[in-house]
Amino acid sequence: MTILIIVVAATVLISAMCSLFEATLYSTRVGLLEAEAAGGRHARAARRMLDLKRRIAQPTAAILVLNTIANTAGAAVAGMVATDVLGPQLIVAFSIGLTVLILFIGEILPKTYGATAWRSAWPFVVWPLSFLRRALAPAIWLTQKVSDLIAGDQGSTNVTEDEIQAVIRMGGSEGELSPSELQLLTAVFHFDETVVRQVMLPRREVVYFDIGQTLPECLEIVRRTRHTRYPICHGSLDSISGLVHIKDLLGVQASEDFDLEEIARPLRTVPDTLGISKLLRQMQSARQHMVAVVDEYGTVVGIVTMENIFEQLVGAVRDEFDEEAPDIVPEQEGVYKVRGHLQLDRLNRELGLDLSSEEVDTISGLVAERIGRLPRAGDEIVVDGLTIEIVETQAGRATWVRLITPDEAEHAHHDED
Repeated sequence: MTILIIVVAATVLISAMCSLFEATLYSTRVGLLEAEAAGGRHARAARRMLDLKRRIAQPTAAILVLNTIANTAGAAVAGMVATDVLGPQLIVAFSIGLTVLILFIGEILPKTYGATAWRSAWPFVVWPLSFLRRALAPAIWLTQKVSDLIAGDQGSTNVTEDEIQAVIRMGGSEGELSPSELQLLTAVFHFDETVVRQVMLPRREVVYFDIGQTLPECLEIVRRTRHTRYPICHGSLDSISGLVHIKDLLGVQASEDFDLEEIARPLRTVPDTLGISKLLRQMQSARQHMVAVVDEYGTVVGIVTMENIFEQLVGAVRDEFDEEAPDIVPEQEGVYKVRGHLQLDRLNRELGLDLSSEEVDTISGLVAERIGRLPRAGDEIVVDGLTIEIVETQAGRATWVRLITPDEAEHAHHDED
């Protein structure tokens, strides 16, 4: 009986050790190890663990070899000893009991511990795992050769974008990434999918200089709007002849001979379907900070600046002269006041909504599309349970709207009852 107990205990113990090694090896974060290796209390152990993770196929093979030998040999020896000690009539019950014991104590419990308590486990796991890799080096070499013969080129699979995004989401849910880091990394993956039309400043909001304006008139526009670059037009944006930087106005003397075209710089036009990642590279190469946007008919529909593009990654960029309210103003739980020009994609991303339209890109455009006429202050619509109130309009469009989430709208309805 003593021999049987020793064989069973050794089998379960080795299986548990292998399970703990595997779970800890795969769960330990590289970032923590790199920080520890830079000068932490376990710097030497961290460097060794990093080496194991960089060559993860080797320790994994060592674990599998040892675990397979232990389970196979242990079960065989235990079965023979149990037959002599317990008799043939109890061998089935013994086999079931041994399987349950290995499953729970040798697999589930140590793997759960290694996956959840890896921060405290890895310094104790790294050295025996490193020794195991050296001790089983011939077996590891053999298994890797066999694996290469079977898998061929299929063994080197590339990590997909979906897998990377899944890791990022996991890092956010587990607290490894701060909310700002999570937002930035998520925005990077949406960057290539975004086109100019989604980030441009719409035509109706573009401030420009008319070719016939005097220097004092131009300076007054600069004082009111405080931009750094202004398109130059002949009457309207349909006839753009360039752009002017406010620095170009500083050395100009006010006179009757003042001519904006003499100090104008070229203003390139781009299609509204161009991807912003490609546009960013073009603007960097040409050292441009503003371009005009045209639709499929060649009509100017807006402008795009470097700032508009960067805001898709880092959110709204404001300087000391930006005094206007933010695009999204939380009023209370589940209630938000939103600027009409806000893109649906950004609104969905920041508030966790799912608004969409094939025809329009902004919340004001969605309102006009659903109402079917020019919106008026006080109008109210419901889109997929989301209540949208028109707060303010200007020139036939909604400049401010109030969004009320379904839960808050239902709560307000009950209060009225």
